[in-house]
Amino acid sequence: MGNEIEFVGFSDDCRVEGKLDLEDARLADLLNRRRTIVVHDVTLVSTLDGHTQAFDKLEILRDELNIVVASGPRGDPKRRLATKPNGVAMKLGPYCAEGFMHAPPTANPVRDINHRPAMIAITDAVLEYDFCEQPVSQWFRTLLVNRDLTVSLRSVASPAGLHGAA
Repeated sequence: MGNEIEFVGFSDDCRVEGKLDLEDARLADLLNRRRTIVVHDVTLVSTLDGHTQAFDKLEILRDELNIVVASGPRGDPKRRLATKPNGVAMKLGPYCAEGFMHAPPTANPVRDINHRPAMIAITDAVLEYDFCEQPVSQWFRTLLVNRDLTVSLRSVASPAGLHGAA
């Protein structure tokens, strides 16, 4: 077993909170390698009406997760490549995320999205959605977005995440 980390994910109608045994160097690596994950001590929180449901453990398909909050280690610094941050805005089901997608300096992250892994990191990200019919806007250092569930993606000059870092 790997390290246990806090897990927060967003599906179409709920937030998933719990603990996950990290079997890879990074959460993104685990989510990109496996089509399912098992989360322990789970609480599902309905974004529609706020009701909760608890489970000892729950197996979740990656394709059920629009967005996951990155947690745990960042991976081996020696394996990191030089990248350029590119401002992006995207819609994933009922969620809108805006922040920076990192790519090689000559790459176009919007055009090249289908050449990336399923879960893509967005940094300095603002996530917007409705919770119990009220708008929510949250800033996260890093979100992992499911490119397979992306409804729209566009470049932006100055992502909202720049202003949420305060």
